[in-house]
Amino acid sequence: MKEPHVESLVYRAESAKDIIYDDPPPVEVDIDKWEGCLENGILTCRMKTHYASISDARKEIESYLRAWEVNANLKQGKGTIKFVYQDANVIDLAPPKTGRGVVEIGGVITGTGTMAASVQIIRKRYPPPPKNFIVSPDVETLWGRYEGYLDGKEHLQAMAFFCLNTVEGICGRQEKKGNKRRQAAAHTIKIDFEVLNTLGELTSTRGDKTNARKHLAQFLPLTGTEHAWIESVIKGLIYRVGEYSGCCDNNTLTQITMADFPRPE
Repeated sequence: MKEPHVESLVYRAESAKDIIYDDPPPVEVDIDKWEGCLENGILTCRMKTHYASISDARKEIESYLRAWEVNANLKQGKGTIKFVYQDANVIDLAPPKTGRGVVEIGGVITGTGTMAASVQIIRKRYPPPPKNFIVSPDVETLWGRYEGYLDGKEHLQAMAFFCLNTVEGICGRQEKKGNKRRQAAAHTIKIDFEVLNTLGELTSTRGDKTNARKHLAQFLPLTGTEHAWIESVIKGLIYRVGEYSGCCDNNTLTQITMADFPRPE
């Protein structure tokens, strides 16, 4: 093995047990360093640039696949899609005189092809690959907390306030505290201050003795519409931070307003 070169990587597309993809059309991906095709539950990624090791090639591809997963889960629900590495095709660019041959095939990871779930949903298309959306460490943190809430591991108010506080910290860090930091964050990621302020109010002043974020003089549970509004805003915040991570220039972002979410009444 004089000059190993990773030609392609193969991933299996999984989904929750309640999500069935019924003969969806293939999805093509074409970016700078690789191109791929998702078809019949298998994503084949062909490298455009040279990678001498499977691990290096996987790092390049899997950061994009993670963005695809989180983007799809935010827009279509948890369990929409997950990519599991299966194998690789590695060749020798300087083979013996006998000819060019496969040097290594990565080990196949077997599985059921599904994630845990409940009621069956039939989908005719795979979720589209993301555009200008990156799962940065901050996005991973935000998604992890939201996913923990979806799994019943924490209450809505605590999770939502953490996400708000995190967004204020990473996008409004030039200000030390208070409304100025929230206003700076709103400006940085182009979201109306009213959205962030309403989220702060609902997560701080609503709840009962079991789920309020702090002790209240009068416990006032969230209404159904307030609950739905908070969920919608948190998903919007996570997605916007991922968009901002992908462009780092808010001039390319559209303004998010209260009208983009169901009214919290």
